[in-house]
Amino acid sequence: MSSDTAAISIQNVSKIFKVYNKPQDRLWQGLFKSKKKLYREFWAINDLTFTVKKGECIGIIGRNGSGKSTILQIIAKTLKPTSGQVEVNGRVSALLELGSGFNPEFTGRENVMTNGVIMGLSIDEVMKKMPEIEAFAEIGEFIDQPVKTYSSGMFVRLAFACAIHVNPDILIIDEALAVGDMRFQLKCIERLKKLKSEGKTILFVSHDSFMVRNFCDQAIWMMDGKIHLRGDVNTVTEQYQDFMKYEGDQQNSPALIGSPVTHQVLVIDKVNIKNTDNKDEDRFKFGDPFSVEISYTLKEKLNGIVGGVAIYDKQNNYICGLNTKLDSINLPTEPGEHQLVLNYSEMKLLPGTYFIDIGFFESSAVVILDYKSRHKMFHVHSGEYFAEGLTFIEHSWSSKESVQKRYAKV
Repeated sequence: MSSDTAAISIQNVSKIFKVYNKPQDRLWQGLFKSKKKLYREFWAINDLTFTVKKGECIGIIGRNGSGKSTILQIIAKTLKPTSGQVEVNGRVSALLELGSGFNPEFTGRENVMTNGVIMGLSIDEVMKKMPEIEAFAEIGEFIDQPVKTYSSGMFVRLAFACAIHVNPDILIIDEALAVGDMRFQLKCIERLKKLKSEGKTILFVSHDSFMVRNFCDQAIWMMDGKIHLRGDVNTVTEQYQDFMKYEGDQQNSPALIGSPVTHQVLVIDKVNIKNTDNKDEDRFKFGDPFSVEISYTLKEKLNGIVGGVAIYDKQNNYICGLNTKLDSINLPTEPGEHQLVLNYSEMKLLPGTYFIDIGFFESSAVVILDYKSRHKMFHVHSGEYFAEGLTFIEHSWSSKESVQKRYAKV
C-alpha cells in the first residue's frame, strides 16, 4: 500500500466474539481456564481485506449482523481485531454512537476539551475551536452544564459538533446523520459535503441505501463478515435492494425512509394528477400522457432543492423514480408558494393500479424536507390484451427464415 494514496488498509482482519449462554459461564471460563469451551464463537468479521484511498467517500451497506459497524469500530480503534492488520494514515474522527465517549458528570465544555485532546489536539487548539463548536451545537448556556442534564437532542448536537470540528483526515459515520431537527440536519449535511469537497476520506455506514447512493461515490456491500460486492455506488445499491426485496426484507426505497422531522423548511401542500385537458383524472388509457402537479411552500431561503416523483405498483415494485437533480432542473430558492409539474409524455405501463410518492430533499438528496408516501393512485386500462408484466416495450418480430430471405434479396 502506498502511504501517499491510501488512508485505510485492512489486511486479513477477523473479529471473533465469544457468546455465552449464561452470564456465569463467562465467569467460570475466566476463573478456571476450563478446557471445555463454555461459549460459541461468532465471526463478526471473517478474513476481511480492502483498501480505502485518500479522498474516497465510501458507503457500507448490509443487513444487521453483516459486520458493518464492527469494521468501523476496528478502524476507529474502539475495538481490537482478533487477527489481521489495520493501518490508518491520518487523524480519525468517528461518529459511531454519538456521544458515547462523553462523561455524563462533566459539563459539555469539559467533554469537548477532553475529546479534543484525545483526538490529538492541544489545549490551545481546542480552545480556538470552542466558539465554532458552541455556535454549531446551538445549546446555549447548557454548554457549561453537566451532560447528564441534557436532552437527547442537545446531547447529539454537541457530539456531532465536536466530531466534525477536530479537522479529521478520515471521518467515520455509523447511522449518525439523522440528528436533531431538520434545520440541524441540513447544517450537518452541508458540513459533511464541505468535508467531502475538501478531500477528506469518509466511510459511511447506513441501512438506507438511498442515502448512501446520494452521498457516496462507491459502496461496499457486506454479508456474513465479508465483502459481498464493492464498486460503483449505483450498481452496488441496486443489487443490494434487489437482494433485500427478494429475501423478503423491507426494501430501502425513498418511500420507506420515514417521515421528516418537525420544524419543516418545505411543505407539500397539494398534489394533482392531470390529463391533457388540465383536469383532475385518475384513469388513463394505455399510452395516454398525463401530468403530476405539486404545489408546495418554501418557508425559508434554501439552495439546491431536489424534487422527485416515484411510481410503484400494487406489489410495491419500484417502477420509476425521477427527480430534478437527475434532469438538472433548478427549483426556486426564495420563500413562497411554488409549483412543480412533471409531464409524462407517454405512459406505457400495462393495465393495473399504480401509486405515486412525492418527495423534496436538500441538494444532496439525503435530508428529507417533506415526503408523501403512496399519496396518489391512478389506473391504467386497455380494451385489449396485448402484453404481460409491468410495461410495454416497443418491438418487432422476425424468424430466422425471413432474415435469410431478406439478405438473399440483397
